Amino acid sequence: MALIDLGEVRDDPEPAVWHRPGVPRPWRVALVLGLVLATLAGAAPAPRRISVTVPGRAGAEAFLVGDQLVVVGPRSGGVRGGRELTAYDLPDDGRATPSTLRARWRLTMPDTPRIWPMAAAAGVLLVTSNDGGREGVLTVALEGATGRERWRQPGSPMLTEGGRVLLTVSVGGEDGQSVRVVDPATGAVHWSVSGAPDRTDHRFAERGIDRLVWMLPSGRTEVRDADSGRVLATAPVDLGSPDSGVGVQVTDDLLLAARIDPPTVTAYGLDRLDRRWTVDLPSVAYVTSCGALLCSWEQAGGMRTLDRATGRTVWHDPRWMAGFPVGDRLVATTSVSPVREELVLLDLTTGRELANLGSWNGLQTPVENGPPVASREIRDRGLLVAEFDVVRGRPRILDVLPGSYGDCRFYPELLLCQQLDGSFRLWWLPR
Repeated sequence: MALIDLGEVRDDPEPAVWHRPGVPRPWRVALVLGLVLATLAGAAPAPRRISVTVPGRAGAEAFLVGDQLVVVGPRSGGVRGGRELTAYDLPDDGRATPSTLRARWRLTMPDTPRIWPMAAAAGVLLVTSNDGGREGVLTVALEGATGRERWRQPGSPMLTEGGRVLLTVSVGGEDGQSVRVVDPATGAVHWSVSGAPDRTDHRFAERGIDRLVWMLPSGRTEVRDADSGRVLATAPVDLGSPDSGVGVQVTDDLLLAARIDPPTVTAYGLDRLDRRWTVDLPSVAYVTSCGALLCSWEQAGGMRTLDRATGRTVWHDPRWMAGFPVGDRLVATTSVSPVREELVLLDLTTGRELANLGSWNGLQTPVENGPPVASREIRDRGLLVAEFDVVRGRPRILDVLPGSYGDCRFYPELLLCQQLDGSFRLWWLPR
């Protein structure tokens, strides 16, 4: 999930804008704003807005994990010490939702700097905390129906493609790092590896991690199947030492090594660790998959698209700070203010600007093949929620929710926001 930072409420309620050459931008803003508000006012009565309120206090956080809403916050009744976890079952059908949700279970965990409900698998809820000890991060598996503890182990959890849990533990000294894959229901270890690698990385598939890359100081690199631990490829790969300023990451079927001096990127095939290409590129921060291309994002801002087979630059634009592909389009962003982004729709193959989607306080990448969505405050109206039609290059208004809100997170068909009194509100978005 992505965090939608709504920032502060501003006085200029500017909606998304369709790019029309020759029309000054302020006039485009005013015209489109009028059309949007007129459409909202004059349209047929909208279906009943379906929402539910969940109790919360200042300092609390809420997460949708599987079919439950989990609220983490200070203990109720003003009791000091520990953090309280409360799990609420989500209704199967939003149309039958009561005005409030009833808590299924509630428990107290040690008072640690941060607690995250991470994922749900095999009937358990994985909760991660930083206990401040030598092993740092601790993962606890709670029974989803009752909150009863099933097991606890050190490490940061990630789900594998096969539905198991990969735990990574990083400690100082000679212990280095260990990785083990466990059964989510019992905590039983399926396989493990330990040592002092220079780096590790993972490849994410549709449902979780399917590859683990283990890079040792000797230069030997291993690629393992995340569920079985079986070594799929091993080869001496000269990635340089971490002190030399080399960044390494997995992107789809490539292992990419970005060097600062000289500024280059080298690509290796993930299946055989064979060297594919090396190109000169300045200050690469990270590389993402962009359909048939790669998108290289630069540390000082700007991006370029690369040919996957050769590393050749297809096009470059210094304006864009982030973005993601949707079909043959790229939704790119550039910063307007500390809390606001301007969204622009580009042709992915050429970088040509197709539409200006306007200024928003945050953007959610597509979830489960849905359209991109975003929200922003409109003065005296509430929270404007929209999804973006990347074929027509324009937003579709989903709703204008009354009131003011703090952090919001989008999920498939749902929007979760924290209200100013600390409580949470969950909406079923109309589609």
